[in-house]
Amino acid sequence: MKHNANSGYSAGYNIYNSTRRRSGSDRRKKFVVICLFICMICIILDIIFISKLISKGKKDVVAPTSSSSAPVLTDDSGNVIVPPSDSSSDTASSSESEGVRTQTVDAQTRAANLAAVQTQIAEYLNKQTGRFGVYYINMNNGETLAFNESQPIVAASSIKIAYNTYLYEKAAAGELTMDEKITYNAAKYPNGDYEGGTGTIQNSADGTEYTLYDVSHLSITVSDNCGTNMVLRRLGGEDAVNNNYMKTISSVVDYRSDVQYTDYTGTATHGRRRTSAIDLAKYAEHLYKDYTGNKDLYQPLIDDLCNTEYNWGVPGGVPSGVTVAHKVGFNTTYYANNDVGIVFGTEDYVLAVMTESGDAKAAQQIIGEVSRMIYEYVESNYA
Repeated sequence: MKHNANSGYSAGYNIYNSTRRRSGSDRRKKFVVICLFICMICIILDIIFISKLISKGKKDVVAPTSSSSAPVLTDDSGNVIVPPSDSSSDTASSSESEGVRTQTVDAQTRAANLAAVQTQIAEYLNKQTGRFGVYYINMNNGETLAFNESQPIVAASSIKIAYNTYLYEKAAAGELTMDEKITYNAAKYPNGDYEGGTGTIQNSADGTEYTLYDVSHLSITVSDNCGTNMVLRRLGGEDAVNNNYMKTISSVVDYRSDVQYTDYTGTATHGRRRTSAIDLAKYAEHLYKDYTGNKDLYQPLIDDLCNTEYNWGVPGGVPSGVTVAHKVGFNTTYYANNDVGIVFGTEDYVLAVMTESGDAKAAQQIIGEVSRMIYEYVESNYA
């Protein structure tokens, strides 16, 4: 008997195939459910972990402390002594958080220490022959110390710190670039750039090309007079720099005015290009603020000021490991020897010391001695 392969058995085979399909479908559903369940567990664990991190972060936040002001003091000579604006607890808290030394005296003791060093400096300078001006500004807390800070003295090359800071500010504003080319004009200043005295550009041929960085670098490191004149030319001249920049910062003694005064010999004299200790200190303070706000741009200028060929003055009063960015100035005709510097130490501070006397070597040592007194005063407030 012949059987048709498509009859009889066909129904049975369909039943088995249907069962297999249902079984496979059930397994897939179970797999999907398991995967969803695992994903939900992972999400819940992530939420718990993130919540713990947020909670820990809130516990780590420390609320800032409020500052208090100390009273303004004057010494017996009437010179103003401005103690720090922040209390010792604020300084200590800041020092601990930054991993630096902690101030170990309170505000009252520090004010007394400041008054003591003010008296010490005044007594020391009053015993010396000459005219002297001193101004100190603490960059950490704003305290100041002054001695005859307003009297006019020939600025000499110390004023170059202001010229070059203004040049870098122009670069920061996008008005020029430090790799911009400038050509040396060998005609005598002010018609050209030539000026004798310190520097190397004076030996260059007329038309020699430099970058603005080159002339600024030489103006600071070797006190190049021709380089300085090229900086001034790019900035519009001495009057433009004085009116548009220096006077906006400080002009207790107007650098471009004809100032009348009595020199260290008791002789009445007058002239321009005079400044004061407070003016120089304010220019250095301005540079410090520029630098801390934009270290990448101002670092070359700070490096130049830290690596001049003149090591007398403010650096002479601090340990060799302390960084000092400074600009000396000296004029043998008017017996001026000056220095203005930024000291990067336990507390950063600015110090300007101006002198007028008949002994240049002694004057330079006097600046170093005043610098030592200020440095030791600052250190005395720390363990």
